[in-house]
Amino acid sequence: MRKFRLRGVKNTPKVLEKGLLENAKRLAADPTMVIPKCSGEECRRCRFAKIEKKIMKVNRHKDDSDKLVKLAGKGDQFVRAYAAAISLAATGKVPYLTSAQLPGFGEVSFAVRGTVDKEKLISLQHFDDPDLRLLAYWEMARKCDLHIYSTEKGLYCSSNGPMAPPDYVKEMTSSVEELREDGTCGHPGNHIIVGWLSAKMTLRLCRECAGDSNLIAELSSRIAAPDHSDDFRADAEIGLRCNVKDCDKCRTKADISELAERYRKGELSDKRFLEEAEARYKKKLKEVGGLFVAGDECFGNDHEAFLKAIKGSDLEKEVLSKLIASKNVSIVSDSNIAGKIITELWPDHGPSMLVSVASSEVVFKVTEMKDLQPPQLLAEARRMELSKTIDMSLPSYTKLGDIGKVSDTLARTYKAEGKEAMMRAMDRFKGRDHRTKSVCYAFSRAVGDTSRSWQFTRQEADFGEYLEQFAKAMLESIGSDYDQALRNMVAASGSNETVQ
Repeated sequence: MRKFRLRGVKNTPKVLEKGLLENAKRLAADPTMVIPKCSGEECRRCRFAKIEKKIMKVNRHKDDSDKLVKLAGKGDQFVRAYAAAISLAATGKVPYLTSAQLPGFGEVSFAVRGTVDKEKLISLQHFDDPDLRLLAYWEMARKCDLHIYSTEKGLYCSSNGPMAPPDYVKEMTSSVEELREDGTCGHPGNHIIVGWLSAKMTLRLCRECAGDSNLIAELSSRIAAPDHSDDFRADAEIGLRCNVKDCDKCRTKADISELAERYRKGELSDKRFLEEAEARYKKKLKEVGGLFVAGDECFGNDHEAFLKAIKGSDLEKEVLSKLIASKNVSIVSDSNIAGKIITELWPDHGPSMLVSVASSEVVFKVTEMKDLQPPQLLAEARRMELSKTIDMSLPSYTKLGDIGKVSDTLARTYKAEGKEAMMRAMDRFKGRDHRTKSVCYAFSRAVGDTSRSWQFTRQEADFGEYLEQFAKAMLESIGSDYDQALRNMVAASGSNETVQ
């Protein structure tokens, strides 16, 4: 039994005094209240028979306060606690209180009478509380291998193993907000399964309803026994929405017996138990191989359906497709987001994925970028590879004026990274002179984006419309044709810059 740290003596609050006196009067009027009723079959030899006889003898002195205080100082500790409790009724007042700090209850006040174990004093003086009431019965339950149940109506006892009375079952299941009358939360998906053997019940909680508490601990919280959770069994129902007919691979089972035992003993919360059970199931699927799973969906060995279903950029899906084809990789992921899947695969397949989008030279440079996540590394590798390819297909210049630099930068950016990147690059040049702004407008029209036309004056826009044809020529050309297109743009802009 846990030992509780005692607090100092203090004056009696009126409300608490009234409650303690009412409990004392009830126990004095009916001493059998402290004797548990049989749950199930009656015992051949009741473990409480001797205690009941002793309590009945004490009850003969229920109106003699001094005698009761003396009786509270000798004999069986349980009987002492009863004498101490009803002595309050005989006295008609509570002279003083002390308190103990109880885990799960906080500070609990009680009257000090005689020489009695604090747990038993608290139990009988707060007999109206089904949780505190149980404190006096743990020692007997462990010593005599009993299962004692504390309900709102009273106590029940079984000496033949766990035998939960209907009152107890109803009270405890109804106290769990997530459970309906049928013992389930009513939601689809993966579930914790708790079997309550003597109650012949199966209880189920889904992932959303599984929280930081422990269902078995809640249901057995008012049971005093050597193992108060021995009437329960735990399991988890884990599965996937399978998109393939006659797929038997995703129906495999993982061994979670050790997890279930830890959960039964209260070492894991509902949420943690289900999470770890799901993790073991996914690990088992990976061992099976030849399977593609994204989130809660199974696609069997159909990697094309898998790639179509996941969410991500074309580049991310391309990388995964190449990896599957080249390495014969199976993918089992908790996520349907391509970027997260890539991150999960990165420790084992990062180099292969990088090589699939860039040359070894670019891969070497990218691997030095320690601050980027795997999806970002792939995007940067693709950008650098495209830039390298574009640069090789275009002339190099040693001397360009402002118009030439702006035009060349926008064209190269578009070819290497696309429209959005070009529009972002354009923002760096729009604050310059009117001629430069007209060139920017020309390139935005050339790629079909006029969303920023309000940022240009009428004169800049008109001139930009004229320059659009020269911008298009740059975007569509390479080699010597690109060189001529750049020279035409510079000339058409009215600039006398040199292009070298």
